[in-house]
Amino acid sequence: MVGYSLGGRFALGLMALDPNRFRRATVISAHPGLEDASQRADRLAGDRAWVRLLLDGGIDAFVDAWESQPLFATQAGLPIAVLERQRRRRLDQRPAGLAASLLQHGLGRMPSLWEPLRAFPGELTWIAGAADARFLGIAREVVRRRPATRLHVLPGVGHNPLLECPEILGDLLI
Repeated sequence: MVGYSLGGRFALGLMALDPNRFRRATVISAHPGLEDASQRADRLAGDRAWVRLLLDGGIDAFVDAWESQPLFATQAGLPIAVLERQRRRRLDQRPAGLAASLLQHGLGRMPSLWEPLRAFPGELTWIAGAADARFLGIAREVVRRRPATRLHVLPGVGHNPLLECPEILGDLLI
C-alpha cells in the first residue's frame, strides 16, 4: 500500500483497522494525526476557514490561496507546464466535495494513528522531502517511535515528491 499526504493518512487508517492485511506500506509526506485535543480543535477551525473561503470566494480564490502556502514554495521552480497541469486538477474539483473532504478528512477530525503506526507488524517505508521541514520532522518522529521504519529523505524536495521528483520517487516505489 502506498499513500501520499491525505492518501497517506487513509493508508494509516487502513493499517490501523487491519494491521495484518498489509505486508508493506509506504507513506509519503503524511501526518499520523494530532494527539492533543486542542490542536485538533485549532486545526478544525483552520479547515473551516478554508471551507468558508472555498464556498464564499469560489474555487479560483481557494486554489490561489492554497497554492500560496509555504508548504508548496519548493514547487515554484518546476516547469510551467507541470504547475499548470497541477492547477487545472485543483480547479477541476467540485467545491462541495472538496469542502466535505476538508471537514471530514482533515487532521481536526482524524484520530491520532501514532499508536497503531508504532504497532504495525509489516514493513514500513516513510518518504519526506528534505525541504519540507514540517513533514520531515514528522517522518523523523515516526522513526523515533517505530525504529524499524525505513526513512528516505529526498534532497531539495518539498512536500510533493510526486510532482517535484517523480522519477526518483518511482525508483523508490519499485
